[in-house]
Amino acid sequence: MKRFFLVIMALFFLQTTGYAESNQLVMEGSGIVLDTHTGLMWQYGKSRKSFKTEADAQGYAESLRLGGFSDWRIPTLAERWDMLQVYMYKKNGDINFPKPENRYWTAETDKGTTALKLDYGCMCRGDQEVDYKTKGYVRAVRGSVSSKI
Repeated sequence: MKRFFLVIMALFFLQTTGYAESNQLVMEGSGIVLDTHTGLMWQYGKSRKSFKTEADAQGYAESLRLGGFSDWRIPTLAERWDMLQVYMYKKNGDINFPKPENRYWTAETDKGTTALKLDYGCMCRGDQEVDYKTKGYVRAVRGSVSSKI
């Protein structure tokens, strides 16, 4: 039993320190970052301006032409939270999104699609901090929608 516990603890350490897996994020070029675990493609940059309305934010994402793709959208809360965890567990490799601390438009929150700032701050209780804003930037994503958090 003691040996089993030590093996489990070693695997947990390797997983959380990033040694068990290769980097989860890969730069695909043309301003696109691929999440190798979810298959999602993320806009590396962000919109140049912040938007005050959901319609304007959606319009930006839908009109984005990046890397030959035109099916960009606003990420869900679950997708944004997953990306924060990639950074929290240091699985981002050399990929560091510009301005990750800013507020971004997020779909499928308890308030609908809205601009919000996510932060994991102190993960001592597993808490996530959500701060709703009146305007925000867009960091678009493409791929199958993930809405489970």
